[in-house]
Amino acid sequence: TLEQEVNEAKKTDFIVKDKKITVVNRKPYAPFTTSTLQQTASSRLGMTPSRTMRAAQKLYEAGHITYMRTDSSTISHAAQKSILGYIDKKYGNSFVESRVFKTKSKGAQEAHEAVRPTDISKENIKLGRDEEMLYKLIHARTVASQMSDAKVERTHIDIGNQKLSHLLSLDGQKIVFAGWLKHDPDGSGSDVILPAIEIGDRCELEKIEIVDKETSPPNRFSQAGLIKELEKRGIGRPSTYASIISTIETRDYVTVENKA
Repeated sequence: TLEQEVNEAKKTDFIVKDKKITVVNRKPYAPFTTSTLQQTASSRLGMTPSRTMRAAQKLYEAGHITYMRTDSSTISHAAQKSILGYIDKKYGNSFVESRVFKTKSKGAQEAHEAVRPTDISKENIKLGRDEEMLYKLIHARTVASQMSDAKVERTHIDIGNQKLSHLLSLDGQKIVFAGWLKHDPDGSGSDVILPAIEIGDRCELEKIEIVDKETSPPNRFSQAGLIKELEKRGIGRPSTYASIISTIETRDYVTVENKA
């Protein structure tokens, strides 16, 4: 039985059986559309779609960003040239990479370009707190979209034991070249740095236990997740996502608890 196997396993040494290191490239995200702006503002800033759109409207009216209702992720040639020059001056040529993004959503009309700052040299603006946070997010995403790939070193380690038929595995990663993450560090998630460990090293057992697992039902929608699903299924338009979410909350068709 598994219990007997685990009890036997405690009596012999655990050894590092295998170690694999791969370097992968992480590409930057496309500039914001209305949908991705609402999703990212929800997950990173905790802003509801309607609050995001109010702040974006004020930024647009003050001339700080392009039109905020769009399903296109393209930027104009003149804006792109300006962004590439900004990156070269701020970070150097090795961080510059000109990119063109294709719009993925079905039925996109692409009447307007992506949501971007009108003047890329403005890193901060003075307005309300929501507007300032949202502008920083838009600026970071726009600049990062024209920067070189980040290089991430991923390490996978397998640990085994003569008495245990299962391998124990461990994964970690670290950034070896920042690329676009230099300007948008929040896009990386957190690094899991593993200790210096090599094949053949002995590992001391602290604890081993059997845990029962059950299959979980699908996660509930967050506001960001619901907008993503609406876009995927072709429901609504960029201008209606915030009002759809607002309406179903106001009429008590749904309740929001801890972002779900």
